[in-house]
Amino acid sequence: LRAHGVRLVIGKGGMGPATLAAMRECGAAYLQAVGGAAALAARRIAAVEDVFLLDEFGPTEAMWKLRLDGLEAIVAMDSHGTSLFDAVRASSRAALDRLRTP
Repeated sequence: LRAHGVRLVIGKGGMGPATLAAMRECGAAYLQAVGGAAALAARRIAAVEDVFLLDEFGPTEAMWKLRLDGLEAIVAMDSHGTSLFDAVRASSRAALDRLRTP
């Protein structure tokens, strides 16, 4: 993030504590696109501006620089250190604990 000035990352999977710390340090955010809906999300790509590490990782894991028009995504990690993944995990754990308590 720091080396390339990246301020926004879009993905479909969870990220861990190291990513959250990097987002906070660099003033960046991680957006989670809806998994399983790539065909819908692809309609929002106005242009492919560049691609990095294509030969090393292949098309599915390369880093793509896209110009988007109206992509729908959820802020999953923000620059303040808030993680939607952690919040959902904690909420789910609390619900499970309540169900286990007689």
